[in-house]
Amino acid sequence: MGSIVIVDDHPLVRVALKVILERNGHHIVAEADNGVDAIQVVRTHKPDLVILDLDLPQLDGLSVLTHFKANNFLVKTLILTSSDSKNFAVRCLHGGAAGFICKDEALDEVGDAVKALLSGHTYFPESSLLLLQESIHTNQMQSIVASQLTNREITTLRLLAQGLNNREIAATLLISHKTVSTYKVRLLKKFNTTNLLALIEIARQKGII
Repeated sequence: MGSIVIVDDHPLVRVALKVILERNGHHIVAEADNGVDAIQVVRTHKPDLVILDLDLPQLDGLSVLTHFKANNFLVKTLILTSSDSKNFAVRCLHGGAAGFICKDEALDEVGDAVKALLSGHTYFPESSLLLLQESIHTNQMQSIVASQLTNREITTLRLLAQGLNNREIAATLLISHKTVSTYKVRLLKKFNTTNLLALIEIARQKGII
């Protein structure tokens, strides 16, 4: 059995996960509802496993995952998210995640995933991988656009979709507002639009945000 940190900004999801995991004999050492706290509690408690949502306030899950990898956090990470698996499962795998589950699936699947990860395996459901292979081998614009975006560009895009302006995004990501402007220009170019509202709408239609 393992020590686990749960990171999700929905209290009911955290409660449900805690019940499932403790029923299976695991120990929940800490919880967090935002990306900044997630990094701190993992640094403090050094759990065996982190269950991490991607859509988090302050610092999103992709940025947290990047921080774990860049700073050699020796923790297995299971992504549990409502984000589209076709766009994010492989990205999370490359980012260092050991498993990926869509929230559309039954939460009971988390128990199997946690068991697999703690046993040294990965857990990327076959259905997600088949969808990923399908979108790689077809020439769908959705896959092409998503693959062209960096993690930081996706993070910026998510914050723009939440209505934050450049300075608010800069403060959230601890970067300069000029850097945010650069990311915004790149996004507009990659989505072939000059309109921010159109950019956000296209990204939503393609399941990127």
